[in-house]
Amino acid sequence: MGMEILLVVFGIGVLTKFVDLIVDEGLKLPGSLAYAGGTAYGILIAYVLVNHPLLAPLGFAIVIAVLVTKKIDSKPHVVGILAMVLSLAVWGLPAVDLGLLLLFIAAGVADEILSDPADRGRIKGILSKVLEKRVVLEIVTFLVSFATGYWIIFLGMLSYDVGYHLTGRTGKRFK
Repeated sequence: MGMEILLVVFGIGVLTKFVDLIVDEGLKLPGSLAYAGGTAYGILIAYVLVNHPLLAPLGFAIVIAVLVTKKIDSKPHVVGILAMVLSLAVWGLPAVDLGLLLLFIAAGVADEILSDPADRGRIKGILSKVLEKRVVLEIVTFLVSFATGYWIIFLGMLSYDVGYHLTGRTGKRFK
C-alpha cells in the first residue's frame, strides 16, 4: 500500500499545482479544468487521509495551515477543500495523532509566513530560493520520520513536493 499512496500523493501535488497554474499563473486553459482539478485533488486528499492514518496529521495540517494563513484565494481551491470535506463526511474521519498534527500545523504555518517575503521579492539570493520552496515542513517531516521510523511521512511530503514542483516547471513552458 505504501507505493500506491505515494503515487496518489504525487498526483495530489500535480493537481494542486495544475490548479495554481490556471488560476494564479495565467495558464490558458478553460477555468472548468481548474474546478475539476480542485475537485479531484480534494477527493484524493480525503482518500489518503482515510486510507493511510500515518499521513492524516500531515494532510490535515497542510490544509489547516493554508486556511489559517489565508492562502486559499481562489474558488477552484475552495472547491478542492469542499470536495475533501464532503468525501470525509461520506468515508468518515480518521484517527489523528494530536501532537503530530499540532507540530505539522506549526511547520506549515511557518512555511507559509516565511515564503511570503521571498515570493514578493523582499528577500533575494539563496535564502529566497530556500524559503520559496517552503522547506520547514519537509525538514520537520524528515525529523519525525527519523525519530519514529515511519518514513512514509517524509516520503509522502516528498512525493507531493516532487509532483507540485515538476508540474510547476512543466507548466511554465506552456504559458
